[in-house]
Amino acid sequence: MTVALIGDDINKGVGGLSFEKLRSLGGQVIMLPPGSRDEPIMHHKFCVIDGSTVVTGSYNWSKKARSNDENITVVTDSTDFAAKYLDTFESILVRAGHGVSVEVDTDAARRRLEMIRNLVLLGEQDDVATHVRKLRPVAEALRISKIITALDSGEFKAALAEIDSYLRKATALVATELVETTRLRFRLEVLELRLESLADEKVELERRLISFNRRHDDALGDAIQRILKARVQLAQLIAIKQKSSKGREEAEATAKDAEEAYEDYSRHHDELQRAEPLPALDEDDERELKSLYRKTCSLCHPDKFPEEKKAAAHSAFVELQEAFKDNNLSRVREIHKALKAAGLTETRSTTLSKSEALRAAIAEMEYAIASLISELKALQESDSAKLVDEAGATEADWQLFLERQRETLEIEMARIMSDILTLQAED
Repeated sequence: MTVALIGDDINKGVGGLSFEKLRSLGGQVIMLPPGSRDEPIMHHKFCVIDGSTVVTGSYNWSKKARSNDENITVVTDSTDFAAKYLDTFESILVRAGHGVSVEVDTDAARRRLEMIRNLVLLGEQDDVATHVRKLRPVAEALRISKIITALDSGEFKAALAEIDSYLRKATALVATELVETTRLRFRLEVLELRLESLADEKVELERRLISFNRRHDDALGDAIQRILKARVQLAQLIAIKQKSSKGREEAEATAKDAEEAYEDYSRHHDELQRAEPLPALDEDDERELKSLYRKTCSLCHPDKFPEEKKAAAHSAFVELQEAFKDNNLSRVREIHKALKAAGLTETRSTTLSKSEALRAAIAEMEYAIASLISELKALQESDSAKLVDEAGATEADWQLFLERQRETLEIEMARIMSDILTLQAED
């Protein structure tokens, strides 16, 4: 196990973490230089476990981070994705003077691919392995992984087609440009993942609010409507009792506000009562719905795609979100199947090849993430979300909360009716 962290005063000073136990168990701890304004260190916060699980996000892995607006994303069972983070980890160590860097010689790689092509055409496939071994360390940087995979699996016809395509498109890009492009593409892919994670969190909260709102209306809607109507009656009686014109004017304004509140709530209540009830899901269906939604979201989030595909992605994404909020598991299944078959697979992180275009896409993605975080925070701080938090985490908690709310409403209704009877008795 290797841990790398900034070797600043916080981590190395008094009160910093002790890594003696980790070292005693064979772990390695590397303190990276803090960097400077001219040469800042890359800001990464991630953990790779067993080469297949990645933990990443804005979370700083500190006690203070628990109270900040930070999140965390966990990707499991993805060796390909984990490998990219391991490569990034190695590149960070190399930049800091640790590890072994891999130099990319594009001309040498091109010549070696030409040799492989000639060997295959001559039927001398046994001699290909040596050249493949030389290319493997730079496959990701040169974007020739498909060629290596085809050669490894003995699919020589496919490999020849890929090699010919690569050689036709080969340019005189310098090694530094290739490395920078690879880094930017990976950065964009990470941002795409974070965007998906935030979108999942937001729509899950929206779905929870919708579900609670329906339960709340079913349990308390009629009682709230009666209270609002009684408040209108009370306000109108108070207005009639006013002696001065100013007092009557103010009381009539209050009565008008009460009547508008009653009418608004009645329309909302009637709409919810007329709406189709949300389908009930058992634990297995609930688990499948959430899992399938996340997988489908990764196939159609519009901010991930180039401009020419945004409209199609947006349409699918909106339909997916509506189906998810409505507990419509069958529709989510249909959308996922359709997207898998049609293939909205070429995101900007997989198609852009110029560093300038990648930087522009990264800037757009960071803006989209910032906007989404702002929307999520506003939703979390809304009165509706606070009410759900107060109600509790489970259906049983909701039931107890609604029962207590009904008791409170009954007390409120009794008080208003008492005030109405008192005013009526004064006549």
